[in-house]
Amino acid sequence: MKQCQIISITNSKGGVGKTTTALNLAAALAAEDKKVLLIDNDPQGNLTAALGYTPGEQKNTLAKLLLVQIDSPEDLELHLDRAVLHTSGGLDLIPANKRLADAAARLQVMQLSQYNASGISDDPCEKVLDKLLASLCGLYDYIIIDCGLKHELLTVNALAAADYCIIPVQAHFLASEGIPDVLEMVRNVQNRFNPDLKIAGILLTMYQSRPQLCQSVRSSVGEIYGDSIHVFDRPIEQTIKVAECPAAGMSILDYAPKNPAADSYRSLAQEVLRLG
Repeated sequence: MKQCQIISITNSKGGVGKTTTALNLAAALAAEDKKVLLIDNDPQGNLTAALGYTPGEQKNTLAKLLLVQIDSPEDLELHLDRAVLHTSGGLDLIPANKRLADAAARLQVMQLSQYNASGISDDPCEKVLDKLLASLCGLYDYIIIDCGLKHELLTVNALAAADYCIIPVQAHFLASEGIPDVLEMVRNVQNRFNPDLKIAGILLTMYQSRPQLCQSVRSSVGEIYGDSIHVFDRPIEQTIKVAECPAAGMSILDYAPKNPAADSYRSLAQEVLRLG
């Protein structure tokens, strides 16, 4: 396994637990003595808030780093140390806020320019994050990117930089509808920007083991995608403690380490550690 693994957490549907998965997977990996960097790739800044920070107060964010990478990459090293927050839980974080939407707009301008020009750009807008992370990979065992819903170019950048992606899916009958959209985006990124990108698996979240509905969804997801796409062994249990964690600015492993959801994330981390 190479020194650093980059994992993007993504789904085109909201409310499936992307941010919760990113935070708690990172915490579970850190508990295994891995050095982990979290990247908030969503202008809403939910991951930043979940770690106890106020997104709007952050001046050194992913948006600034992306713009520096675009305009003056030779200055990137000067900005990296300022942008990385060292949290009390032992995780590092590059925060985000609404300014990330401005950076996404800048990427769109780049995209229009590069596709209106003849030939293929040496610096495509889809690879800006990939180039940015090259300066950080040597410092971490894992970099985990939490992707938002809007601003597709931000998600494409995350996938273009990643070794793996994890697709959280709420254990509800209609929630799996978002999977085909994600798979299409992944295939496009593989074909055009990152042939080494792999799908680590589908992760069932907000799971209640007793209701028949959740059991049937798990079964159907496994039947449809099980042969071609891995379904993680243990779904993430739905508990009130998971919902309380963001207000405390903590992971479930710190907030309620004996909670069933904490065990679920430990199981997920063990599977991630086995990725080659």
